[in-house]
Amino acid sequence: MGAALGSQVLRYSGIHSVGVVVSNALTFVSTILVANFIDPSAFGQLGLLLFLTGLMTLLFTLASKQGTMKRTFGGDDDDDDDDDDEELAADPRRTLGTGLVLIGLVSILGTLLTVVFADPIAGWLLGDDADSKLVVWAAVAGGAGAVYRVASITVWLERRPYPYIAVEAARPLLTLVAVVPLLVAGTGLEGAIAGTALGSALATVFALILLKGSWNPCFDPSEAVAIYRKGAIRIPLVVSMWIVGYADIFILSRFVSDADLGTYHLASRAGFLVSFLPAGYRKALRPLQKTATFRAAEDEYGVGTARGIQFGYFVLMLTGVMLAVTVLANVLVRVAPDSYSEAAPLIPLLAAGLVAPTVYRMLNKSVKYGNKRIPFIIGAVLAACLFIGLTILMVDRIGVEAAPIAMMIGFSIPGLVIFYRSQTGRTPIRLPWRSMLTGVGLAVVIAVAHSRLDVGSGIVVETLVGLLAVALWFSLITVTGAVPSYHRGALKEMALSLVGRGRAGAFTPAKGLAAIGRPERRALRRAILGRKPAPEATAGLIEVEGGDEARTLVEVLRRVAVKGGIPGLPDDYDSTDERDRDQAIGEFLFAPGSIAGRDQIGKRLINDGVAEAYDLHTLELTIAALRATPRPVWKRPAKNSGPNARRPFSRRGG
Repeated sequence: MGAALGSQVLRYSGIHSVGVVVSNALTFVSTILVANFIDPSAFGQLGLLLFLTGLMTLLFTLASKQGTMKRTFGGDDDDDDDDDDEELAADPRRTLGTGLVLIGLVSILGTLLTVVFADPIAGWLLGDDADSKLVVWAAVAGGAGAVYRVASITVWLERRPYPYIAVEAARPLLTLVAVVPLLVAGTGLEGAIAGTALGSALATVFALILLKGSWNPCFDPSEAVAIYRKGAIRIPLVVSMWIVGYADIFILSRFVSDADLGTYHLASRAGFLVSFLPAGYRKALRPLQKTATFRAAEDEYGVGTARGIQFGYFVLMLTGVMLAVTVLANVLVRVAPDSYSEAAPLIPLLAAGLVAPTVYRMLNKSVKYGNKRIPFIIGAVLAACLFIGLTILMVDRIGVEAAPIAMMIGFSIPGLVIFYRSQTGRTPIRLPWRSMLTGVGLAVVIAVAHSRLDVGSGIVVETLVGLLAVALWFSLITVTGAVPSYHRGALKEMALSLVGRGRAGAFTPAKGLAAIGRPERRALRRAILGRKPAPEATAGLIEVEGGDEARTLVEVLRRVAVKGGIPGLPDDYDSTDERDRDQAIGEFLFAPGSIAGRDQIGKRLINDGVAEAYDLHTLELTIAALRATPRPVWKRPAKNSGPNARRPFSRRGG
């Protein structure tokens, strides 16, 4: 089960990371491009305008984004309270449509108000002689970004990997396409922010087109009230996290020069570029945490051990990322003009500060104790207050380094409190201290040794030496036992699963399908490939009493799984209790409606003792394998199939 859950975490974190790295890479390209057209002082002002854009997006989606996702899916990608049973909307498409329209209306109103007050806002943000048109463009980008953000999160929670990557890449790509001709035309700072607004607007239209079929363009006032009521409780959390993640450049602008601010802005962009893996790991757990696979892993290893292992590998992955950004910082800065050279030593420090909220969220997700939502929110608010106070207190003494240091200190204190409460509660997590400390220690030694090497001034040589340092760390964590030897089999299984050769490969669909008759195959194909309800799938094919259609499909599915090579599933049930259980399981496996609604059904089955998590996980695994099986295998399954069962069979073979 560790390998099974790890495979899904690896897949989802990989999908999320691909989307984020593509998006951030394109954003970084735009950043470097703009930096070559404007000086550090103007670049610092661009950072302030982007701060205003982010602030607009936050205000326009405050409570409404979280409420829409909670009503539609039971939580959004930033929902860290895994003990909360959410009341889902009766019509998710109508709820999502209401949420999108609501956010669109608020964005339009907010943008118009910003246009009216553009002059005083420009003076407050950029100085008395600032051009108010810059603020107008920033507001347009913020309004478009509000709708875009909700649409992108929706695609992620719907578990649609390729559309998600497309949506994440669309915004920076379209922004880059819009910015280039404007900068070439000599528009400078105004062209940079105007291109950002245009790119955001086009990306929003693209995202809404991809969501066609997932939402109804409507506005239900009662649903809008329910959305705001549902999201209101998380306003302090959302605002606090945003302040730490995005308000640093505004706070620093009150104390440092525009040139220093421009250097800091470039370094922060590079820091965001390398923080995608930690965020991807954490966010991968969000859609998986309510699945049967997650519950089965906790049942097998125990909650404390399972979550401790999850956090331990998060720390190892984070350590590798921080080592990479440390040894490659100079390479990242070399693509910018020489006037930004002082950004290099800032990048590792900023990367550490920017991942501090992710570490805090991941720690909260890993620990388990009663009613942990309130301490988590209070801790986030405390972290934001500490960040603001410490940054202001230290900036005159140490300069822009004050902001990332304040980020780390701010989240350390509430993080330690949450960890203490967890370890003194009924379900403490068992952390792999030896693995974590060994991995961190090796990274520190390699980073120090790298800093003392004189590798010359060639970017190719610097890149190769940095990559070799990271490769050395990966080798040493295996040799020294930071990755335990008894985990290597599971890690190999996870890696093989990415190319379709993991444990699921032990299941041979043709052998399983050959064990059932043609009518049963057709009924199962209707339910799995055609996604038809159980009564419609069995109609005219299998004689079954009304109301028992789902149970019959589950019994057929069990036979296919067992004969196809999946162990641990009995395929013969006679007692009334077992038949009733399979009827309930069938209603879960073949349930119509949203993914969130289906996850809630599975959670109730496990919590009520109706079904075991491992049973649900294995049946879902079988369905996933059958869904990827070509139709010829369904129609002409071979009685004596070989190991290569996914290949269409010839007439002679079947």
